Amino acid sequence: MEARVLLIRPLCEGDEPEFAEPLGIERLAGYLRAHGVPEVGVFDRRLYQRERRAGLGVGSFWDDVRDWAASGAPDVVGISLMTESDVPDALRVLSRAHAWWPQARLAAGGLFVTTAAAGAARRLPAGVTLLAGEGEATLLALVAGGTTGEGAVLTPDDWAPAYRPIVERYAALGCAVNIQTSRGCPGACAFCATPRLPAGLRRWQPRSLSLVANEIAREARRLETADLPPVFNFVDDDFGPLERAEALADELARRRLRVAFALEMRLASLVGQPDLATRLARLHAAGLTRVFVGVESFDLQTLRRWHKPHDVTALPGVLVAFATAGVSLQCGYILWHGHQTVAGARSEAARLRELGIYSHRAALSRLIVFEGCALARECDERGLQRMDPAAESFYQRLSRATEELTRTWTQAAINEPYAAAKAYLSGDDTRLVALRATLHEVNEQSFERFMREAEAL
Repeated sequence: MEARVLLIRPLCEGDEPEFAEPLGIERLAGYLRAHGVPEVGVFDRRLYQRERRAGLGVGSFWDDVRDWAASGAPDVVGISLMTESDVPDALRVLSRAHAWWPQARLAAGGLFVTTAAAGAARRLPAGVTLLAGEGEATLLALVAGGTTGEGAVLTPDDWAPAYRPIVERYAALGCAVNIQTSRGCPGACAFCATPRLPAGLRRWQPRSLSLVANEIAREARRLETADLPPVFNFVDDDFGPLERAEALADELARRRLRVAFALEMRLASLVGQPDLATRLARLHAAGLTRVFVGVESFDLQTLRRWHKPHDVTALPGVLVAFATAGVSLQCGYILWHGHQTVAGARSEAARLRELGIYSHRAALSRLIVFEGCALARECDERGLQRMDPAAESFYQRLSRATEELTRTWTQAAINEPYAAAKAYLSGDDTRLVALRATLHEVNEQSFERFMREAEAL
């Protein structure tokens, strides 16, 4: 196929502290290349911004795009939109693309287009083709000359390995290599858009771990050649059961790969597992350094309201198992929401600290209601659930009083996972110890301030 395709991730309006490689367009590029489209350019506006902030001597985004297009103008220009915050810069990119290459077809996809199609259609120019869903087959159909970009939903085994032409630049900024190993999720969380996707995208389906390990091996070789640590992060909503993580460890062992990796699981996949600490220790020896679970609340009514029927009373035992095995367990928690009170938040914060998982992030964590989720109609103009005046006033006062703590905690928390992975691979934990000391100190100050503000009411 002679077509040339340019895929771009725009800037995010406002602050975006957790920078990562643009896996969405990298996966699309890999699929196009695997299906006869060799000329695919992958460009990330956010990478140039991050490199400038890091003091690296980088070129101009648009100069690099023009250099790529010098050998032939693109036939298709695609934009990836994660949230509505990506739209303002996407409009600038689309406008310039149309001015430079008026014959090119313009397309937009990503989570925002998939879960908020009506909003995307209102915000984007009329001539932009919207590609909902994962995009591989639909984009290929558009590139091949289709008028609507229609295509079948693939099985995860039909995905192609992501095309990462500059993975080393991301790793140099402390980014793990992101890999998706499954689609969908068996959960039905009311604050998540996944449960309301079409059945083909909603149902949890795993990708062959042999294919996943092959992709890891390719990227690990590249990173090691560049003298960069082979650190990986699985971006699945749910990696799957513990047995699947153990099967991945077996695949990595067969290839004699020494890498570090992190993943996300459901608490239900850990509760009641026999010999949990021993099994986690084996996974740690295979490279597992971190697991994220969404605990979200200790309040049973809140959990029912959010359609999260997990057993939070089993959490202490799970925490002990992780600590024994040397694997970090990061617990997501949404302290503030439309039904929260100051007294309730104070009680939950105290319980978090008692379990050793209180963080400044949890103290300020607030339910964001994205378009496409079951709670979408309950949000205000900021996309947040409205709280009663007393709770809102306390939340705003606490936020203002801890602004400096927030800056310090955020920077340390962003750097800590990568530092933990590097410490595992190198045996040198000097930076990790320092970062964790900073996080501990900030968390202590945050808790003291939280309790002091609550007691003043």
